[in-house]
Amino acid sequence: MPSGDAVEISPGVWMPRLGLGTFKIRGEDATRSTLDALRSGCRHIDTASCYRNEEEVRLGIDIWRSEAAADVDGRGGNEANDDDVFITSKLAPNEMGETRVHAALDGVYERLGRGNRSAGERRASPLDLALVHWPGMARTPPDSPANRTARAETWRALEDALASRAVRAIGVSNYTRTHLLEMRDYARVFPAVNQVEFHPRCQQRSLRRTCEALGVGIVAYSPLGCGELLKDARVLRAAELLAEASGTAVSPARALIAWSLRQPGIVALIVKSSDGKRIAHNVGREGYACAAALAEASGTAVDAAFRELDGMDDGTHFCWDPAVVR
Repeated sequence: MPSGDAVEISPGVWMPRLGLGTFKIRGEDATRSTLDALRSGCRHIDTASCYRNEEEVRLGIDIWRSEAAADVDGRGGNEANDDDVFITSKLAPNEMGETRVHAALDGVYERLGRGNRSAGERRASPLDLALVHWPGMARTPPDSPANRTARAETWRALEDALASRAVRAIGVSNYTRTHLLEMRDYARVFPAVNQVEFHPRCQQRSLRRTCEALGVGIVAYSPLGCGELLKDARVLRAAELLAEASGTAVSPARALIAWSLRQPGIVALIVKSSDGKRIAHNVGREGYACAAALAEASGTAVDAAFRELDGMDDGTHFCWDPAVVR
């Protein structure tokens, strides 16, 4: 299990182990959620081109930086810069392919205020992490060989962006074992990470073994099972056992986050919320510290709690199953 609050996913590129997910959070809610996360100590924001909220995420970051520069809390100098916030974005299925991907990357850079490759110079720090969002191209049958071609062309464009230092690290999302193994035929640089659905009912054991063999870290999204697991009796029981072991209250969300943090191959978690209190509890600095302490704990009650969650795996996807894409 990686230790510390960040993990090195590529030489010199450190990703905070907990990040705020912003899927389906738009407009003022996206700005407010980003700001709430940063105020709580979170330094990792996950967005995507198809979320249509990159500009709002950027605004939240800019407001937080202004607050830090003005020292609004009266805690002494606290100047913020681009390096203080790790930003992940993703290229959408309708942005894949040789004719689309370069312009799509420029759009991401512009909306997030990170380096614009086409302008010939970067106006700010590079984008921290760029991902291919989905293994299939928009408006293309899932079994079409055009998907493989699009994956290869899109990946080569990301490699170019990495070489030009417009991005600091590159990776994929929702790639299966098959999608990763085929990259041996065309990739000059292998993905730093593969962001996939991961929680006790979808433990992705075969994929994790493949990623380990290829040196690809796994970033877990939907670690709470899209909220469905928060009321599962087995999760509630695990939270009770962890509370008994730690002597403090443990929410079902914290139990699930702690379980994911201790799983081999999981380098980071993306936890979505638009509620300020839940954001602080789940991905804030203190929330991470509590979950990490539980993940590293041992003892009879702790072992029983995590065994309860280990035994839940039944391959359930609450999101999408990319295995349909060839």
